[in-house]
Amino acid sequence: MQTSQSAEPKSILIKLLTKYHGQIILFFVLPVSFLYDFILGCRNWIFWNFVSNPKLHHTRVKKVQEQVIAWNQSGSTKPMCTARPAWMTMSLRVATFKKDCHRIKINLRDILEIDTQKKTIRVEPLVTMGQITRYLLGMGYALAVMVEMEDLTAGGLAMGVGMETNSHRIGLIQENIVAYELVLGDGTLIHATSTENEDLFYALPWSHGTLGFLVAIELKIIPVKSHMHLTYTPCYSLDEMCQLAESSAVSDDGPDFLEVIIFSKEKSVLISGNFADVKTPKEKTKVNQLNFWFKPWFYKQVEEFLKRGKDDEYIPLRHYYHRYTRSIFWELESLIPFGNHPVYRWLFGWLGPPKVSFLKLVGTPELRRETVEKHVVQDFILPISELKRSVLLADELFTIYPLLVYFMRISATQYQGFLRKPEKMLLEHNYGMYFDLGIYGIPAAVKNNQPWDAKSTIRKAEQYVREAKGYQCLYADIFATREEFEQMFDHTLYKKMRIKYKAENAFPYVYDKVRGQW
Repeated sequence: MQTSQSAEPKSILIKLLTKYHGQIILFFVLPVSFLYDFILGCRNWIFWNFVSNPKLHHTRVKKVQEQVIAWNQSGSTKPMCTARPAWMTMSLRVATFKKDCHRIKINLRDILEIDTQKKTIRVEPLVTMGQITRYLLGMGYALAVMVEMEDLTAGGLAMGVGMETNSHRIGLIQENIVAYELVLGDGTLIHATSTENEDLFYALPWSHGTLGFLVAIELKIIPVKSHMHLTYTPCYSLDEMCQLAESSAVSDDGPDFLEVIIFSKEKSVLISGNFADVKTPKEKTKVNQLNFWFKPWFYKQVEEFLKRGKDDEYIPLRHYYHRYTRSIFWELESLIPFGNHPVYRWLFGWLGPPKVSFLKLVGTPELRRETVEKHVVQDFILPISELKRSVLLADELFTIYPLLVYFMRISATQYQGFLRKPEKMLLEHNYGMYFDLGIYGIPAAVKNNQPWDAKSTIRKAEQYVREAKGYQCLYADIFATREEFEQMFDHTLYKKMRIKYKAENAFPYVYDKVRGQW
């Protein structure tokens, strides 16, 4: 009887959260997101200028080690995971595995050191991309791979996958990591580089925290200029886009930054960029501070070039790096359909976008199930030769637009970890060229109230990716079986490291951590 009475208020709350979800986003999630960003920004400024130091970091790491040692001494059979609540992560997965884990408290969110001589930055794992650009750009530097969403963390990208529009030049974020510091399953603190514990170093990307607890990471930084000079080239057929994009990605004379936004099967805009300083009066007239709150969302601005024709402009660098934050790529339109309306932008745009973590916090089981069954958020990495075929298949399976395309090289290193050696290597280069196809939104069938089976459709896409020797990004819902998952990714080195570095019983297996829960 007591259980029934206690469950009734919870049931009523879930119904209210579901029914008034839009209002809750507008009048609760948005202002709370703004306040959270403001408070965290003040906290980070204070710590960077007055508090953070190597001794404090050492003390925090010691606390992590003590918790791990205590777990070992307790004889627990539960594997360990971080105590960070599932709703705080940017991943859309429901982290149900945590209920069966022993949770370790880790609060490591500070920049530790910026070394302009070595061209590296050393940070704790919860440092965000927005935090990094805020400090590095003022010094004339940026991460070699500066991932666009402000709330993504360095640790999450290092242990998962990170890419940007210059990845066709310098690879994924994993190829631009200098060193990892981890607490292993027995409490040992270990340092891994390409020359020290190198087997572990190459196994960590894509492992999603299943080999140890990341406590610090050192990444490459590059000198930058004040602006990004972008050229927008509209394409009016799929063949035209594929030919231009592929040649731009592999050419030694091509742009340093490259992406494509596909607005329909035949219409797209190729965006190429290079660092630039704005000096002449003519250049100054072409400056677009596109991330101001009153501006249209970036992808809406890009779409205009389908009518305007080929043109160029100069974007202040921080505006460029975080160009998709305000609209969460194009996902905000499904949450706040009027979010790009000028009245909304002027009155509420300054609050910024709702944080993904807070959206998850107020999401009910019904809304989460609806997100899985009626909404797609997937990224597939494929050989560049699959570009046309992948767009046609995405149109057939999902009919979601826009689509996003980034290009990246994958190197044929001795230890590639989860990624296989590319089968097709570019001549005179030690890498193969790939691209990421980002599919985010509501399928046309769902919009038209037609039958659409999420699980079977995603499984068809996963099968295509496996057959094409590609990879599925693991932040999203995955419906592959364990056997299929191990066909997609090379687990050889990972399994050896699980044994060698005492992770087998200490941490969940990577598939069990990332698989879909529906």
